[in-house]
Amino acid sequence: MIRYLRENLWPRIPTLRMRSANRMSLDRLLTRQFERLSAGLLLDIGSKGAPYANVIPHTQLVTLDVDPSRKPDICCDIHELEWEDDYFDTVVAIEVLEHLRDPARAISQIRRVLKVGGIAILSTRFLCRYHPDPEDHYRFTWDSLRYLCRHFTEVEILHHGNRAQVLWETVNAGGRSRVFLNVLNPLVSRLESSQTRFPLGFVVWARK
Repeated sequence: MIRYLRENLWPRIPTLRMRSANRMSLDRLLTRQFERLSAGLLLDIGSKGAPYANVIPHTQLVTLDVDPSRKPDICCDIHELEWEDDYFDTVVAIEVLEHLRDPARAISQIRRVLKVGGIAILSTRFLCRYHPDPEDHYRFTWDSLRYLCRHFTEVEILHHGNRAQVLWETVNAGGRSRVFLNVLNPLVSRLESSQTRFPLGFVVWARK
């Protein structure tokens, strides 16, 4: 009976299907960066079905994932990206870098397949629970991301989240309380700060 409730009833509760405050905050920041793009050839890396395709300007979408069950257009390891140089106008990798064993290598591959003047938009975590998918290797700061992207001609490191949101994500990370607390996620996600020492994560906007 308990197993049935957990696997069948629990997932159907509407509030449990709400996005986290962290993800709502991230999505608003990403949307602002997507609005800066021009339509062109887009490579979407590891985002499980390209959920942002409807808000990213593009003329053609190519998906990449290491997991063949997701049926990507390119099935390979991002560390050894099997594609030609100077090809894509835009590359996005949303919440991917922390799962990679060698993010420097991956960023080098992303830069390689971008056209000159092309844009990479990357997002990753800072203060966050352990979340293997299938592995969880790193957390990044402004400094580490700037160093990893040092070979791009222009780089902006943007943060989302603050101390209040970090505390909220810690309190509301799991358990039965989410049934009620998730209702407040939209409000908490709007507690943005232009400066903080407690970011939830980062978005990188980088031009080759």
